Amino acid sequence: MNKIYLCQKDELEEYQTRGFTVELGDSSLDFFILKQDDEVRAYLNSCPHLGIPLNWQPDEFMSMEGTHIQCSTHGALFQLEDGYCFSGPCRGESLTRLNLEVTDQQKIYLVSTDG
Repeated sequence: MNKIYLCQKDELEEYQTRGFTVELGDSSLDFFILKQDDEVRAYLNSCPHLGIPLNWQPDEFMSMEGTHIQCSTHGALFQLEDGYCFSGPCRGESLTRLNLEVTDQQKIYLVSTDG
């Protein structure tokens, strides 16, 4: 198991997203983290519909209203809590959630079983 340090929890505002690319062995992993109601989640930056990145600019994964994750290519909307798509061509599918650990010191780590 690998732990990769990402950032401090207090570096993220509520409903803010931040993208990351980390090297895992011979490949890289493109994902983003989201802070909602003081909980932090991570999702793979890949739309289930076409396998393309969700964001339209760096760190921009949210709908204009800031209430959902949105695919910039075709507008699919995903719930923040579980990545479930409720609107768009991938309706009924979900984003891939990644494992995070938040320490007592509020450090956020990606936890990977690869590498």
